[in-house]
Amino acid sequence: MRMLHDPESIRMAVARHFVLFLVLFVVMLAAFLTSVTSGRGGMVLLIDQIVVPVLYFLLLLSHAARGQGLVVMLRTLMLSLVALVCGVAVLQWITGSVIFFQSGFSTQYWFARDSGRWMGTLDQPLALSLVICVAAPLVIGIGRPWLQAALLGLMSVGMLISQSRVGLASLAVSIFAVLIFTRRPVWVKSAMLVVMAGGGAAIMASPLIAGVAARLSNDTGSTEARGLALEYYLSRWADYALAGDGIGSSYRVAAQAGLETSLENPTLMYGIDIGVVFAGLYFGSMLVLLARYGRRTGYPGLMLAGIMALAIPQTYSSLATRSAAGIVVWTVFAMVVIAADEARERSNLERARVPAADPAPMAGDLYAPELPGSRLP
Repeated sequence: MRMLHDPESIRMAVARHFVLFLVLFVVMLAAFLTSVTSGRGGMVLLIDQIVVPVLYFLLLLSHAARGQGLVVMLRTLMLSLVALVCGVAVLQWITGSVIFFQSGFSTQYWFARDSGRWMGTLDQPLALSLVICVAAPLVIGIGRPWLQAALLGLMSVGMLISQSRVGLASLAVSIFAVLIFTRRPVWVKSAMLVVMAGGGAAIMASPLIAGVAARLSNDTGSTEARGLALEYYLSRWADYALAGDGIGSSYRVAAQAGLETSLENPTLMYGIDIGVVFAGLYFGSMLVLLARYGRRTGYPGLMLAGIMALAIPQTYSSLATRSAAGIVVWTVFAMVVIAADEARERSNLERARVPAADPAPMAGDLYAPELPGSRLP
């Protein structure tokens, strides 16, 4: 519909970031060809996690080319949806029931474990952890202290329910960033700190902490499995340097290697699926986006959100499994790019408004001001 209604905006977005979209197109083409030639399928995962998120990224950039305000709207929307999904996770934890999408979740291999980890309406507990991690830094830009504290408290409860250890550490970093970088008087920050400390103490004394504490004392071999996956990949990566075995083939390779889980890292998994070079181009483009645009967004917390969007997916299968990870990650990167473009446009307008300084008069200039005592009789 955007192509039909306003194709010029699409052209403008592609032209402004031509190299980026060229790299992403090459990656998608390589992923398509390897998946087709391998005969093992994987097209649904390719569309869900690469094609549609990248097209949505382009759609957001094209919409931003026609006006401002999109970053604020996306921030509000993301925080609202994360608060909603955390609320559902709390209800799931209280009732001990999935509440929504029971038939869909029951088809997932991990759901039958009954581990006490909930996910709201997302695809898995670690997907809930991911969206909380990328949304929490955006709280810095909210104007009301009570709303900041309420959102961070709800996110903390949701993170404990997901039982993600990496996510909990990342959320702590975001909470610290909110206290440090929010522009408020010292007494307001102190009051927020007291409220958060009280809420944290209440959470620590509640049954919510039991699941994370159990995982900290016994991770059921999760860390060892990740180490074995990395060791196996490093011993075989040269076999997949230029061409992979097709999207989804990393699960088969992991099973053949005797691993009980996947490789638990999308960069490693994409390396086997589409080739190490193309996996490097895909995730390298995210890193370049963050390095080029992240430092001049002008929106508090957005740089940290981009860092979370790049780093947190690397801690589990995320972008290599059917989940909300792809659309969430590329939405955050779209916000980073749009915000940087807005900042550049504001800077250009400010420079255009400043009048050029008058040049200093040179000696002998007819229009130079007279100096005292310089008039001839």
